Amino acid sequence: MLLFKTKWIILKIHKVQEKDFLYTIFTEDYWKIMCQKKLTSREKSLDIGYLIHFEIETKEDRKVHKMRHIKILSEFSLSKKTYHEMESYLKLLAYAWKQAPDWVPVYQVLEIFEEVHNYTNISAEKLLLARLKLSSIFWNLPQEYGNEITKKILWFVHKNKISQILKLTGISEEIKKELESIF
Repeated sequence: MLLFKTKWIILKIHKVQEKDFLYTIFTEDYWKIMCQKKLTSREKSLDIGYLIHFEIETKEDRKVHKMRHIKILSEFSLSKKTYHEMESYLKLLAYAWKQAPDWVPVYQVLEIFEEVHNYTNISAEKLLLARLKLSSIFWNLPQEYGNEITKKILWFVHKNKISQILKLTGISEEIKKELESIF
């Protein structure tokens, strides 16, 4: 039996039985893996988008690992969020889960989610910019797309860190729709 401890983000949850869950998690050190956890009555249930720290118990022949000693580091706060903002966050998670190639440095992906979780006034516009940054990391971001303003935004997203990108403001609805059409 081996034990690992690292930082993770939950991308997908499947309920196996009443208090038994199967999690697809994205990890800084071990990429995407499947873990199973049977929650006790005193444990808080986990949700997608949670950044967590825990131990993973595994064996050589096991494809689904066991998790224990869970500590929630941060979560995407749903209070005072609009439906569009929640939908944008779920799209960001789904994009990371479905599109992430195996060669991507995982710390860059986790950095985006940490920044989104720590950003106090996150909006659907900011989540769109975060998804553009993920696309840039995955090498799926077109450089020549749309009008001149869109090209400048795409170049800025490609060249800068997520903390700088989330400072962008004043993107018109027309440009937002054009950026959204990239996906």
